[in-house]
Amino acid sequence: MKYLNFTYRGQNTATNVLSFPVNQFIKTNYKLLGDLVLCKHIIEYESLKYKKILESRWAHMTIHGTLHLLGHDHKKEREAYIMEKIENKIMLSLNYEEPYFF
Repeated sequence: MKYLNFTYRGQNTATNVLSFPVNQFIKTNYKLLGDLVLCKHIIEYESLKYKKILESRWAHMTIHGTLHLLGHDHKKEREAYIMEKIENKIMLSLNYEEPYFF
């Protein structure tokens, strides 16, 4: 994961999830959003760190990555707020606790 994060994002650290949207030049099947790469070790660590049920943490990271594939981001405060609200709503709809508190 560290190698992928460095290669594609220039960050020399491991991360919990990476999203790779489908290249627009080869987009022939609009049902395909792209690829997610999830790091088992980091997700397990974060589950303990944030005192979250492991299944819930996996669900959250899958949702988070998928929202990136759909074009959401959290680089700016307003973008982060919107993305986190969507994540909370989806997590609640799946009977998980909200990952973010406002």
